[in-house]
Amino acid sequence: MGAVTLPKRQLPTPHHQVSYRSSTNKPDYKVLFYIPNIIGYVRLCLLLLAFCFLSSSPVWFVNLYIASIVLDAFDGFVARKLQQCSLFGAWLDVVLDNLSRGLLWTHIHPMLYIVSALEWATFCCNYATGAEWRQAFAQSKKEVPWMIAYIMANNWRNPLGVWVISGLHVFPLWLFGLQYGVFVSHLSFLPYSIQMAGLIVLGSGRLVCGITEVWCLCSHIYSILVNSSSPK
Repeated sequence: MGAVTLPKRQLPTPHHQVSYRSSTNKPDYKVLFYIPNIIGYVRLCLLLLAFCFLSSSPVWFVNLYIASIVLDAFDGFVARKLQQCSLFGAWLDVVLDNLSRGLLWTHIHPMLYIVSALEWATFCCNYATGAEWRQAFAQSKKEVPWMIAYIMANNWRNPLGVWVISGLHVFPLWLFGLQYGVFVSHLSFLPYSIQMAGLIVLGSGRLVCGITEVWCLCSHIYSILVNSSSPK
């Protein structure tokens, strides 16, 4: 398979690292109150409320969880419209995504914690390379497999990227709906064949996403070993 990739990945340099004590740079606390970030706090409240209903009312859980997903799609638009894009907002968005899916995966089955652990590990590895890690993957020409570069091209706004991101976000919710009979009780108009087709399409998208996550993790481990073996 051809390669479409990136200059060798390095561990984060001081340019990428956060300085917690600086005489010149002061934290801009106004960022915490940007409208997109406030939407993120609302998402967190919706998620916590959703999981309160998880056992007693799966339907209410699904409704609140979907509301959080809708706000997830909306906050980026608001950030661009109001020119309130921020590194904190990008970080908060991914943290909330991982938190929501992690709680859902472990509730579907405790062993699925490994899926959540992989997501968190990938998040840590990618953000260690800097805030522009997605652009680096998408624009790289030598070492990133062509499929992974294509998935991340145009911020995942391409057919393969949409399929993978749909699997990432929707597949655990689809599994939950099947496990708790939400399709039978409230979506009975959907034929069983559609339910199974959704399971296959979303599940295969999540599988490709998992392969991408494993590649990112292995790539980061490789960069650690390369830096560890550099002459002192």
